[in-house]
This record gives sequence, structure tokens and C-alpha cells, in this order.
Amino acid sequence: MSEEEVILRKQPIRYGWIDFSINLVFTIIMITSFVVFIFVEKPEDTTVLATVIIITVLPMLIFGNRTLKELLYKRDYISIKEKIILFRSTPLFFTGMRVKKGEFPIHEIRRYGMIKIPRKFSLDLWKHKAKAMIVFSLRNGRDILIGEYIDNEDLIEICLTIKNIYPKASFRTNLSKEYPDLAEKEKEMAAKTKKKVKDLEEPEGTIYRKR
Repeated sequence: MSEEEVILRKQPIRYGWIDFSINLVFTIIMITSFVVFIFVEKPEDTTVLATVIIITVLPMLIFGNRTLKELLYKRDYISIKEKIILFRSTPLFFTGMRVKKGEFPIHEIRRYGMIKIPRKFSLDLWKHKAKAMIVFSLRNGRDILIGEYIDNEDLIEICLTIKNIYPKASFRTNLSKEYPDLAEKEKEMAAKTKKKVKDLEEPEGTIYRKR
């Protein structure tokens, strides 16, 4: 698809460096411990060796994997091209381990909305207590949760754009109750998103919702 067909594209932002720093420090500690015990101490007892591997290699893989993901989070995006949603989404430590990427047609959405990210395992997100991500429930039964590193205002703009393109999908988020700051901007953002999709071909069996 050409660049002119891109209706909306949102990029991620970083919410802080505390979590990243902690993961990086633990990764360095695990690597150092492994090197010291294996190459310096050179244990002969296989039981000791197995114990060292368990307590160093496994945490190193976990924290190293997390550190790498946080270094690559800037590659994330959510993009709407005509009637297709394309995405790459790096999960936070407590919302999954695998990077999610792919695409799906907007008309495959049954319902969608914004849900708050649990923050009890993140020191960075204590300053962003209402940080959200988008959950899509598709007609094939698949649920997709994306947008952990994308700003809430960008997420609601994505939702409103989808609402204009495909009003048959059910939007479940109560903005006035759950995100009052965003609810105040909804009219302005709704007008902005409606303008972006006004030249699209009307979806089969639907009409654009009038505001």
C-alpha cells in the first residue's frame, strides 16, 4: 500500500527508565555470576554446576530477554491502512512475553476497547496509573491486546477512527468514567478522526455514524 492510503499511524513512547535499568542490572549480575562460577571457580561437582546454571542462566535469559525487548520497543506501531489494522506491540513484563505483530481487517472486529494495564510490577507506571492498552475481540474468537507503549490519547484516536470506519463493532470503554481526561477531548478527536476517513469507501452493510 502507498503512504497516501495510511489513515492513521501511532508510534510508542517510553514511560520511564527505572524498569529498564533494573532489568539491565540484574542481567549484568547474572552474567557476572555465571562467568565467575563457571570460568573462575570451575566447579567439579556436577550438582554444584547444575545449581549454578539454574540460579544464573534462567534469570539471565528472563532479564536479558526483557532488556532486549525494551531496547527494541521503538519499533512498535499501530497503523490503519484503508480497512486493515497493522501492528507491532512489545508487551510489558506483566502483560506477556512475546512481541505481538500482524494485521487483521477492521470488519473482523466484534468488540474492542481500552483496558487499564496492571502496574503492580512496574515502578515506571506508578506515575501513569491510568495507562491503557487496546483489546480487540475478533469474530474468530481471537483476542489481541496491543499498545502498551502507546500513549492513551493515541489509543483513543485509534478507537474513534475504527468507530467511524466500522460502527458495527462494539466499543466497550466508558471514557467519562474510566478516562475522564480523554472524554473531555473526545469531541475534538472525534471530529479529527472523522475527517481522516471521510473519503473512504463506505463499508458494506454499514453507514458512518453521524455526530
